[in-house]
Amino acid sequence: MVYDLAQPHFNGGPQFPGQPPNTIVYQQLAAVKAATVEECRFMSHSASHVDAPFHYLPKLRCIHELPLGHFYGPCVALDLRPLQPSHPIVSADLKRYEKLITPGTFVLLKTGWGDKRANTKEFLTAWPYVTGDAAKYLLDRGVKGVGIDVLSTGGYGEYHVEADAHMVLLGAEKLLLEDIRIPDELLDGKRRHFAAFPILIANAGGSWVRPVVWDTGDLDGEEPAPEMTAKVPEEITYPVRLQREQK
Repeated sequence: MVYDLAQPHFNGGPQFPGQPPNTIVYQQLAAVKAATVEECRFMSHSASHVDAPFHYLPKLRCIHELPLGHFYGPCVALDLRPLQPSHPIVSADLKRYEKLITPGTFVLLKTGWGDKRANTKEFLTAWPYVTGDAAKYLLDRGVKGVGIDVLSTGGYGEYHVEADAHMVLLGAEKLLLEDIRIPDELLDGKRRHFAAFPILIANAGGSWVRPVVWDTGDLDGEEPAPEMTAKVPEEITYPVRLQREQK
């Protein structure tokens, strides 16, 4: 099984408060002029994306300077639910999974907020976040990176709430993957393969990704592996439906 962890871009999609809204418009339609072409305007840190160290620490590497090996490796998903709004994730929240948090592993944190993804005050301002304490614990455990199903690894509001985990983990050049979905099927404690390759954007502190997880052997056969793909809601895909219904 190949598991899709991506959250989609769409017009007005949820993103960090204060940033301009996402817009995707057709600049050309196949029904009128040969081919359909879209113009997309959204922030590099919207929908599923990775942070480069340059995002917070300009003396460190940006997206185009990081090797491909930075973006793939073994992973394990941890179920932190239930968490209250604005819950600060501390080392004690992670230590019950200590045997799973091993050197060189990407740790995917399921808070439950990925299932709430919407333009609501709770999702946009009150997500659970990784504290500096938890970030130091993960660093001490030797993780390769962290993924989380909220808008940002850090929280919303006060500077240290937002910045501390970023400074610790990006300062050590660990991968941060944000605004993803983590299927419940991954919460079995099993190590799997993970990859989240970025778009090659020069001089950037972040980039959009299509993160995926798969089991050993899934990609080795002649036939494509079964997929658990992210579903884009029908109310978002209506422009495609309207075009297809044209006579």
